[in-house]
Amino acid sequence: MSSVVMGIPKHLPKRLSISFPIFGIYDTPPGGAYHNWDKCMREHVERGFNCIRLDDGAGLMHDENGIPRGPTNIISPFPGHGKTIRQLDCTGNGGGCDLLARLVELFEAAASHNVYIILSSWYYLHTFWYCGDNELNESLHRIQPHERFMYFAKALDFIICELKSRNLADRIAFAEIFNEADGLNFINGYGASNQLGKDERNRFRDEHAAAIGYLRSKHPDILFAYDTYTPFTDVEQMPDNLQVWNFHSYFMWDIYALVESRLLQEGTDVTDPAELGILKDFMNAHPVPLAEIQKSREGKLPAMADWYRRIWLYRNLDPAKMPALEKLFEHKLDDEFDNYKQKICEMLECVKKVSEERCPGAPLVMGEGVSYCGSKNLLWEEHSEKYWELLEFAVQNYKKAGLWGCVLRTCCGPEDPVWNLAPEKLVRLNKLFQGS
Repeated sequence: MSSVVMGIPKHLPKRLSISFPIFGIYDTPPGGAYHNWDKCMREHVERGFNCIRLDDGAGLMHDENGIPRGPTNIISPFPGHGKTIRQLDCTGNGGGCDLLARLVELFEAAASHNVYIILSSWYYLHTFWYCGDNELNESLHRIQPHERFMYFAKALDFIICELKSRNLADRIAFAEIFNEADGLNFINGYGASNQLGKDERNRFRDEHAAAIGYLRSKHPDILFAYDTYTPFTDVEQMPDNLQVWNFHSYFMWDIYALVESRLLQEGTDVTDPAELGILKDFMNAHPVPLAEIQKSREGKLPAMADWYRRIWLYRNLDPAKMPALEKLFEHKLDDEFDNYKQKICEMLECVKKVSEERCPGAPLVMGEGVSYCGSKNLLWEEHSEKYWELLEFAVQNYKKAGLWGCVLRTCCGPEDPVWNLAPEKLVRLNKLFQGS
């Protein structure tokens, strides 16, 4: 089997402008941001998108024998605390959700509007938050780490077979077994926090390659990607049979150190005014305690510690004080503007070097970036002309570097404020990337 498919299948677009309604198929009646897929697809096309990347329901949709599980109980990940957090509470009021039916409806609407889909799974990172079936979550977490790539490859195979049986699989741009495979907390962790030895890391890499090989043997007409949380990834973890490299580049996320500082680090006392720093002027008068955020997942599998703290932070910002905070971010971007432009160029140089070394000829996609603003009330990105100027510089350089696909920003779907605050900016940059 050759290591990569040279070029892009003829039925797929020359370039992918990708949106990111990550939990779109988990929508429940009376309906969240994604309930009406036809409306959702129409709005995507109006904003210049021709591709969607989202969680595919793998593991939750079928059992280990490929039998559909039926409706999954969907819950709020952090009940009572997610309404103002971007990408979090956007899936309706919860309850039974037939994920297979939802996915089929998405693909039917995508076919009607000529939109393509990237299938991925955030199960062990975020998706289990939304599953209200504790027994199911616990069973999937009991799968031994060295068996997870193949288990989820088979789960993805079941999904692709369902789509093929309905003549919908030509809507798949490409598919991934796991999002951010180089940062999975059961392997090396983000920033190599688990400090696994080389032999153990290589074992996971080989298992990932075997799982991709399984999928390629079943579906030679579909591209399968390796997805990384950074372009500066550990190249030793990259499977030698990937067909697309989907890297993420959050080159501007560090701007949020202005407010996040040490507050996301476990052990920091968020009740200590000295730790709040500049934030003490922008918090609600009576902030919700961190313990309440943590308690909201009582009886469920816990989220990672930094997410409780991230939700606590953005949950407690005072909406009335956000215009003043926006000005601080605008000044910070002015100061760092040339630095961020340099980061974009350095990132693309790294991508070129790694791809030439590890996956020559494989299509390259920038699938997440460029920052993550946690609050729907903090709208400085949407309002900042300097921010959009930076995104235009990024898009021009993505195109020059020959990327097949890109997202403009991670928070970019019908549930996000940008969708209605800046549709003309979205369509302009998407068309710029596509070359029209």
